[in-house]
Amino acid sequence: MAAVLDDPEWQDHVEEVLEDGPNSTALGKEMGRDAVRVSIGEMSEAAFHEKYHDAVLEEFGVDDRPTKPEGYDE
Repeated sequence: MAAVLDDPEWQDHVEEVLEDGPNSTALGKEMGRDAVRVSIGEMSEAAFHEKYHDAVLEEFGVDDRPTKPEGYDE
């Protein structure tokens, strides 16, 4: 699955889907890549949450993602 992340056709498809939305295409792409890494065990949910917490707050004003680790302090 991770190999598809670097496929040019896949990248073009992702760009098309995300560019129509009101939010950051770059953030969506980065989070999507790392979400795949979480799903295949290359990254923990806690690391994912921490890596994107500030960017999510900046983009959306709130971080209500279900990946918040138990006991995580902002």
